[in-house]
Amino acid sequence: MPATQQESCRVEYRGKEIVIRGPSNEIRREANRIIKRFACSATPYRLAQSSDGQVVLKPE
Repeated sequence: MPATQQESCRVEYRGKEIVIRGPSNEIRREANRIIKRFACSATPYRLAQSSDGQVVLKPE
């Protein structure tokens, strides 16, 4: 399960899901960055789940 550090949030790639953990405002900022980055790709992502300290993105 590869992961990368983005400031103080953690981004994990779980198959087709992207899970972002960390402080709320930072994970939301990172989620928006990823959604925008993949918006015009063959596999755009959307917000699937949001809770305190975690956001899950899934392909549309």
